[in-house]
Amino acid sequence: MAKEEQDINQETPELLEDSLSKTEVLLDENKDLISKVVIAVAIIIGGYFFYNNWIVEPAEQAAFEEIWPAQKLFEQDSVQKAISEFEYLVQEHDGTQAGNLSNLYLGLSLLRDGKYEEALEAIEAFEPAGKLTPGLKVGLIGDCHSELNNIDEAVANYKKAASLLDSKSVSPYFLKKAGLLLEQNDDISGAVEVYELAMDLYLKDSGPLTQSVKNELQVLLTRAQTVLNK
Repeated sequence: MAKEEQDINQETPELLEDSLSKTEVLLDENKDLISKVVIAVAIIIGGYFFYNNWIVEPAEQAAFEEIWPAQKLFEQDSVQKAISEFEYLVQEHDGTQAGNLSNLYLGLSLLRDGKYEEALEAIEAFEPAGKLTPGLKVGLIGDCHSELNNIDEAVANYKKAASLLDSKSVSPYFLKKAGLLLEQNDDISGAVEVYELAMDLYLKDSGPLTQSVKNELQVLLTRAQTVLNK
């Protein structure tokens, strides 16, 4: 699992640069909130679960064989077909690791399809393990609440996701989403607090891989401070 976390930390900065700017647009236009970084992390986690259960739990091999086609549909943006497949897998393989992972993919697919209450239900049913998936789950719950206009719940979950992940490359992503959401809802002081938290806790001693993220957060912090001090 340590290798999986290292791989994500190495790959995420490039993804963040694109997905963070996209998040600003999504918050303004209320479009699909799933960013490329979340999809990438989900696919990496999916591969981890597939490998471990294929080797360690051969009894579940048949169930995982059924997930492969559904996962391909998900990666190919065939959202409606993916939803249908994962709904079947959740019911057919309830109580298995395959069924559990299907809840995550089902939630992601429903989020991309704009079915936020159903997405929230599926994501909450997913039982995470290890260091990465608990934080990812909480962040996705934040996405659902954001789209449902449950601002306090969304911000709380974004903050919790950042804390659980405790990563210089990923945690600022969720704190930035929290800050943007607070700004959009005229809580400028709250946004300043979140941006400062990201800068102080995760980006103060940032290296080259997270420099672009630090630059973006600094711009947002300066902007929010300027508005607050008018």
